[in-house]
Amino acid sequence: MGTIRCHLAPILVLAALVLGVVVNAQSEAAGEAVRLLVVDETKTFLSTMRVGGLVGVLKGSGLFHVDVVFADVKSSWNDPLAGEEPSPDLEPYDLVLLIPRGIDDGSIDWACILSDEPRLLSAHASSGIDLVAQVVSQVFEGNVRPIGVHDDLLLGFLYEVYVMEGWMR
Repeated sequence: MGTIRCHLAPILVLAALVLGVVVNAQSEAAGEAVRLLVVDETKTFLSTMRVGGLVGVLKGSGLFHVDVVFADVKSSWNDPLAGEEPSPDLEPYDLVLLIPRGIDDGSIDWACILSDEPRLLSAHASSGIDLVAQVVSQVFEGNVRPIGVHDDLLLGFLYEVYVMEGWMR
């Protein structure tokens, strides 16, 4: 239990620090919030706490409307939203952040930010991607690198699947 507290305290301090910096640095965003879906595949207490801190910082920034889905997958390579349907009363998301299960054991060192092609995004959504990437790197202490549709062709295909299924715009 002492080990968990040793790891949890720096995470909470980091989350509070990042939240303060983000809130102070972020000017009032014009228009509505960027809709973000965070898909959490992690299973360990420490990783779940980090994801909670990540979500708290992003919500606190004022730039995002954040929803969270917990996915139970057998592998980090499975589609975490397969077989799920978005709620018909919710608008599609601008961004989806996939936090894979492999982060728990170190077999995966990336998190995916799904979006439309960067050149087609609004400036508001583009700044949202940049902020998500910064916060992911900080919360996971540099051990997880955020990747997007411009980094991996398969993420572009997954984005298109999520558009067809109604998850994304």
